[in-house]
Amino acid sequence: MLMISPTIIRIDLSKKKVIYENIPAALLRKFMGGKGLAAHYLYHENPPGCDPLSPGNLLAIMNGPLTGAPATNCVNFSVCAKSPLTGTWSDSHCNGWWGTELRSAGYMGIIISGHADSPVYINIVDDKVEILDAADLWGVDTFSTQSVLKKRHSTDREARVLTIGTAGERMAKLAGIFAENRTAARGGLGAVMGSKHLKAVVVSGHGKFEPADPEAFRAIRKIINQKVRTSTGVENLRKMGTSELVEVVNETGGWSNRNYTSGRNDELSGHLDGFALKEQLWDGGSRRRPCPGCAIQCSHLAVVQEGQYRGLTHDGPEFESITLLGSNCGIDDPAAVTAAEHLCDAYGLDSISTGSTIAFLIECYERGLIGKEETGGLELTFGSADALIEIIHMMGSGEGALAFAANGTRDASGIIGQGTEGFAMNVKGLEIPAYLPQAAKGQALAYAVSDRGACHLRPWTYGKEVLGRGGRLDPMATAGKGGMVWDGQQRNAIYDSIGICKFFTYAAGLDELLELYTASTGFDMDREEFDMIGRRVAVLTRAFNNREGFGRGHDTLPDRVKSGSNPVTERELDAMLDEFYDASGFTSDGIVPEQLLMELGIK
Repeated sequence: MLMISPTIIRIDLSKKKVIYENIPAALLRKFMGGKGLAAHYLYHENPPGCDPLSPGNLLAIMNGPLTGAPATNCVNFSVCAKSPLTGTWSDSHCNGWWGTELRSAGYMGIIISGHADSPVYINIVDDKVEILDAADLWGVDTFSTQSVLKKRHSTDREARVLTIGTAGERMAKLAGIFAENRTAARGGLGAVMGSKHLKAVVVSGHGKFEPADPEAFRAIRKIINQKVRTSTGVENLRKMGTSELVEVVNETGGWSNRNYTSGRNDELSGHLDGFALKEQLWDGGSRRRPCPGCAIQCSHLAVVQEGQYRGLTHDGPEFESITLLGSNCGIDDPAAVTAAEHLCDAYGLDSISTGSTIAFLIECYERGLIGKEETGGLELTFGSADALIEIIHMMGSGEGALAFAANGTRDASGIIGQGTEGFAMNVKGLEIPAYLPQAAKGQALAYAVSDRGACHLRPWTYGKEVLGRGGRLDPMATAGKGGMVWDGQQRNAIYDSIGICKFFTYAAGLDELLELYTASTGFDMDREEFDMIGRRVAVLTRAFNNREGFGRGHDTLPDRVKSGSNPVTERELDAMLDEFYDASGFTSDGIVPEQLLMELGIK
């Protein structure tokens, strides 16, 4: 049996050179894996100020130490690079089968540099790595690419495929990276892959995950599985996936509608909530599509039974896509939202940013700032499913009057002008997700200070502020929110570095995660050292952004959030920023002090 070792593959596409490199144990202990280990390599090796679409921008695809472990939710891998959408650090995360297969092949991750002269893909089978011609795959959608490469390379093991679509090939800034119905979508990292002429990475492995302490591993896994079985939150996820959030977030006024102009729409939520999707698309919730070894099983297969999209099958849709492609565009038809998300996946587009950008364009049209001359004759109105689908075709194919929208709201606003930047809903260029920032001041701050731009998972404070998960806080208060967001950033840095899906936290906490980690790796680590890894990684990605020119002035929010109904005012944001910087040890300008880098062993 092939033993798993802490090894990365370095691939220089310019030179077609492959190097296998062992990771020092001390480095693994400091940065763990996933996001943390990728941040270490990119911080020290990426040229400061490099063009994100240049050969010198490294693309790191990195497992965590628990990726592939035979325990629930141990499936996460990270894709990291400097973002072409924001110019910041970017890490996007993906579940499913691909990361576990890379681990079975014997690798912690892959670091890709350079630029191939013509389209290529990488094929990995255990210790054999090939760079192969992809001319026949260039211009092919993600689903077809996966199908072709699976047939070509599956043997006694089913080959697993990571790929970009046509949006990534033409370096659209909203392009994601896709792995068999799972997506590392945010930040335009598919464009980085496309800039390297890299179509796909295929992997097959014959190894087995061997925990350092099998007895301790089995014991803590049993405890975690028991927590999963008895968790009410897990049961709701199993029945409806993240669509369960539609009803409750709408009722609490945080469900984004019509380009973030309101947080509640009872009519739309009745059509798009988990109950509606369960009955109309998921056969009562019975069609589950879980990741390997998952005890939660949140993902569902949608089958459209009637109407113009009849016969369409697709994983999901999930809460973010339901909101951004649905309510935020005024759409009430679950089948249309499913079709829109399917198209995003086929072209290789981030459905969150795509939906936000389309909502922005619709508002521009309804305000009279653009007309049919600018849209190629297309009439844009909130609630028009036909317009939604047609714009996605333009964005994905690169053809049509609105193809420029594939570069996001910031670029689109720059083209349209006329003061539209005030309702181009992004932070640092990354579109705001589903939770209306005005509904929870801590969530607004989290959007403002996230290392990759607006992100609801850096951290998800809405759950505590509004839904009462983990102890309710006043969502309209600002005091204490800076410390809460910094604590959440550190905690999420651990999740993103260790190799778990965040739904692990619905049933178990950091103490159980630490036990699983030490049993797997053999590191004798206490909670203080474990927590310090999260702090180190969160500081490191902030330092990466500082080096790229980002500071306090970039930790801001769109004008629509800072004015109008129930705003997060400049004064409130400034107060929360001061508290956040104080809690994190950053300067009042949002800069990581050199001394802090030294103390944490980053420099």
